[in-house]
Amino acid sequence: MTAGEPSARTRALSLRTRVLVGLAAIALVAIMAAVAVTVTTQHYLVSQVDDRLLAFSGPSHGTGLGDADDYVVSGGDADDDETSGSSTSTTTDWWNERPSDAVRGLLTETGTLVVQFQPNVYGEERFDAPVINPADLSRTSLTYLTSRAPGDHEYRVLAKPLSSGWEITAVSLEGVRSATQRLVMIEALGIGALLAGLGLVAWWVIRLGISPMGRMVDASTRIANGDFDVRLDAATSGTESAALATSLNTMIGRLTDALSERERSEARLREFVADASHELRTPLTTVLGYAQLFRRGALTRKAEQADAWSRTEAEATRMKRLVEDMLELARYDAEPEMHLAPTDLARVVSEVLNDAARVHPEVSFAMGGPGPLVPDVAGAITAQVDGDRLRQAIINVVGNAAQHGATHVVVTVTQESRGDADNVRVEVADDGPGMTPEVAARATERFVRGEGSRSRSTGGAGLGLAITAAIVEAHHGHLEIASVEGEGTRIGMVLPMVQPRQ
Repeated sequence: MTAGEPSARTRALSLRTRVLVGLAAIALVAIMAAVAVTVTTQHYLVSQVDDRLLAFSGPSHGTGLGDADDYVVSGGDADDDETSGSSTSTTTDWWNERPSDAVRGLLTETGTLVVQFQPNVYGEERFDAPVINPADLSRTSLTYLTSRAPGDHEYRVLAKPLSSGWEITAVSLEGVRSATQRLVMIEALGIGALLAGLGLVAWWVIRLGISPMGRMVDASTRIANGDFDVRLDAATSGTESAALATSLNTMIGRLTDALSERERSEARLREFVADASHELRTPLTTVLGYAQLFRRGALTRKAEQADAWSRTEAEATRMKRLVEDMLELARYDAEPEMHLAPTDLARVVSEVLNDAARVHPEVSFAMGGPGPLVPDVAGAITAQVDGDRLRQAIINVVGNAAQHGATHVVVTVTQESRGDADNVRVEVADDGPGMTPEVAARATERFVRGEGSRSRSTGGAGLGLAITAAIVEAHHGHLEIASVEGEGTRIGMVLPMVQPRQ
């Protein structure tokens, strides 16, 4: 693991846990900083008190401190002790008159504190001297210590060793304790506000960022299990989770469409294979049957042999045409090479209708309405197309109309504008039997025929419109089919007049 790379344990933590751990670490650092500030401040205030004690204590001699007999015993009653009045000599009147919160006295080796000077700044409050254990004091150097007094008071004490005990100077720590308590209260309020803010941030981050991610994980799991109807939901727009949900929903939609299209393609492929097998089986069976008859000598007469060979040739021709149609569709699926040139579509349609009129004399063909078919009909409409392939497409549609029982076929060529593009519309309308909506919706699929049976009385294998649609799409156009059962069919080929650049 390289430097700075998270450990495996850290990578295993969820995003929610990482956020909470991070915020908890911030809170812990804030609390530790507050504790450090409090302790440091308290030590600083106590050190200031120690400096005051050293200044108050002064030299050990020449300050009016005498022997222990000259001191007032702590806790004694001045009215009951006649010597207490005499102990306050004139040499200490200046100290009594000076405002001070310091205590001065002598601590004997037996632990008795004899007080000479006591605080005079606390009014009439009873003074309780600190309790000092001589065992805690040094006999050779100054001693600083904190001592308690009755009534839950604390004193900071400075003890100077004397020949008969210790000279004691003490100052109340009430100010230090009060300042420390105020500091702790301020820090507690600040830390409380910080924790509340961190909690609000954690809630906000988890609600807006992590909770939607959790919902997306659940939805993704359901999608992975095959439920493609699930969509991801992000409660708030404009966030990264919302953008991710939108992107994933788009991806899921495309994946669902792709899977649905694949299923449809597989179904069409199975149907195509079945139809192609069916279409090829009949001519192959015919050819094989006549070949077996000829091999066994069943065809002895010349007339029978001629008929057999004629039927065999017809079925072989049908099979050849079917294979060529399938190869043609395969070429269009592989993006065929187009030879585009300016082509007069009205002339192409006129030629196709003239040829169809000779092949199907029982059907009336017209261009744009009844009338004679002449090459130079009503004005030229020119488009950039492959004339040979487009001619094949028109022949397929017109031939289908004639073969499926139409008595009148009308072809119109018009120019129309859609948006910024100019298109040409070649529409073939007939009065044939028409198609059901189901068949019309699938008319451009391969091996789809209008009749429900497999009869070939009308000819064709159901590939004509599929080839027509492929040709029109190769020209960047589209095929429109409108059919009403019993009333006829209208098929429109919409082509751009100028081909778009690839």
